[in-house]
Amino acid sequence: MIDVILPELPERELALMSEEKPQPSGPRLAGRVILGGPVALPVTTELVGPDPELLDFLRTEADNAVYHLVHLSVTCARDAPDPALHSVNLDVTLTAEPVRRGTAVFQPVAWSMTPRQLTADANATAPAHAAHLGPRLGFHDGARTAYGERICLEARRELRSDPGWEIRHTSAVRIGGTYRLAMVVRAPRGAVSRAAVAVGATVREGHTLHRFREELDEPLRLAALQ
Repeated sequence: MIDVILPELPERELALMSEEKPQPSGPRLAGRVILGGPVALPVTTELVGPDPELLDFLRTEADNAVYHLVHLSVTCARDAPDPALHSVNLDVTLTAEPVRRGTAVFQPVAWSMTPRQLTADANATAPAHAAHLGPRLGFHDGARTAYGERICLEARRELRSDPGWEIRHTSAVRIGGTYRLAMVVRAPRGAVSRAAVAVGATVREGHTLHRFREELDEPLRLAALQ
């Protein structure tokens, strides 16, 4: 197992426009959510070198696949006016295009994600400084959820090309603070791979759920291998 230091991330304030048509006169979420990243770093033999098992795994995969660490964060205002955030979703769409026309490539997937789950008993909003990569480049975050625990953050759709995380308001935990997120992406060698990022949020007024969303204009480029 190796420790991966989580980098500082450039941040941007999201406008989060309503998905309702026409635009409602109700809640406005501009300034309530800040996105950190995304930032991608290649998983190299130098990075995993201290762990012989990880080094062997990377070498075994070298003919077909490359791996990247993608880092993101979501920061939600703690003292924002009501209505409170009911949920926040960060969604990633992974795609790949061959460098040479006509070459078949598989689509990238979220090979591993962290955190997988956080509960009301976890310190969900304390910024993390390192992630732990174990066998086969799988994150080891020690998450264990007991029966009946309220899950306030959960990774979704691991091993797919449309991964993401959901942050939930619970009776014990209100959404607020910074949530550090990371995934290992397995992508085809000899392709240009990209990660498109979108952030959604909901607020509840009485029995009405209002939905908001913003997509980044430019996908993050993961690799251009010749």
